[in-house]
Amino acid sequence: MTPENARRLLNAYVDGELDAASMMELEAQIRESPALQQEFESLSVLQNLVQSRGRRFDAPSHLASRVFAALPEAQPVGTSKAVPGWWRPLAIGTSMAAVALLLWSIVPTLDRLGPGAGPREEVLAAHVRSLMADHLTDLTSAERHTVKPWLSSRLDFAPPVEDLASEGFALVGGRLDYLDGRPVAALVYRYRQHIINVFVWPSSKNQEVSVQTWALRGYNILRFDSRGMSFWAVSDLNPEDLQKLANLLQRAAK
Repeated sequence: MTPENARRLLNAYVDGELDAASMMELEAQIRESPALQQEFESLSVLQNLVQSRGRRFDAPSHLASRVFAALPEAQPVGTSKAVPGWWRPLAIGTSMAAVALLLWSIVPTLDRLGPGAGPREEVLAAHVRSLMADHLTDLTSAERHTVKPWLSSRLDFAPPVEDLASEGFALVGGRLDYLDGRPVAALVYRYRQHIINVFVWPSSKNQEVSVQTWALRGYNILRFDSRGMSFWAVSDLNPEDLQKLANLLQRAAK
């Protein structure tokens, strides 16, 4: 990454919009360049000021009516009957309610999580982010002997990678992610039409932890520790099949 490219990526980095690989590369550049570090600190200060002192204003209720009134009338081909005027405010209100509901359900998941956020929130946010950003994998391969060395060469640990296609869980590939304050491996599996993210990183406690499960915002999450590694799986897959994947990974880890 050239200094010029690094400078262009600073805004995206401050806003938390970079993938894990670009984030780590840029952080290395920032550490080595006093100029980049100063620019990063300035952007961070500006962001904090906007978030803490910025003011928001609600649009006046009549704004939507004025906007629609300024638009030219349009009739669909073959339609002779005009849309009643009373329908517009109702349609606007319904649309705004739908958008508000969507934002209410998704934004908390995608917001940058503070240090107090639990691992469940972090892995769920990473899973949803990978689906919405169309960034499931950094390396797409069904070969464990291709995925494992690729991840191991970019992390400070060697994540276990299993080929479970014979059990219905097809390996799609892997990517780097950033969870629990550190880079982690994300293994991507597909079960029928369901995508499963399995996040793996070294366990802070060198002991076995049995499978724990949660349901959160329409997704199922499970975790267990084995062989000094923490495994976190998240998907919209039903709990029984996600448990089956956990059993297979536990068996392979022994």
